Amino acid sequence: MDISLEIKRLYDSRLLATQAEYEEFEDALENLADCTDRNIIRDLCMVFDDTTQDEEVMFGLVHLIEDFDMESYLTQMPTALPKMIENGKEWAMVLNKRILNSDLYRIEYTKTLKEMNHEIKSVVINLLGEIISDNPKRFERPANEVISNLKET
Repeated sequence: MDISLEIKRLYDSRLLATQAEYEEFEDALENLADCTDRNIIRDLCMVFDDTTQDEEVMFGLVHLIEDFDMESYLTQMPTALPKMIENGKEWAMVLNKRILNSDLYRIEYTKTLKEMNHEIKSVVINLLGEIISDNPKRFERPANEVISNLKET
C-alpha cells in the first residue's frame, strides 16, 4: 500500500460532496486503518476541512488519528495545527476539545506542548481561548489549566 497515495485520496475527497467522494474517502480510511507510521498524523490533519459536507464521515478521520498511541498523537497533531487552522479550524477545535475531556490526555498534552515552539503554543492558546468562549461552563477549567502551564514556559 502506498500511504502517501491513500492520504492524497483522503485529501482529494475530503469535501464529501458526492457519493464518489464519500466512497473514495471511506476506502482510503479503511486502507489506512492498520498503519502505525506516526509520521502520517500531521498529513492526516491536513485533510480536515470545515466545509466538508458530511461531518459524520469526517469523524472517521478523527478516530483514525486518535487510534495512534497517545505519545505519537499528542506529539504529532500539534505540529499540524498552525497549517490546519487555515481550512480546518473547527476540526482543530474538535481534536483539542476531545483532549480536554480526558484528564490523562490533557496532562500529557500539556507536557508535550511545553516542549513545542512558540508558534504552536500560540495557536493552541488561541484555540483553547475560543473553546472557552464557545462553552465556558464545560471547558473553562481544563482549558485554562493548559493555557496557564503554557504561559509559564
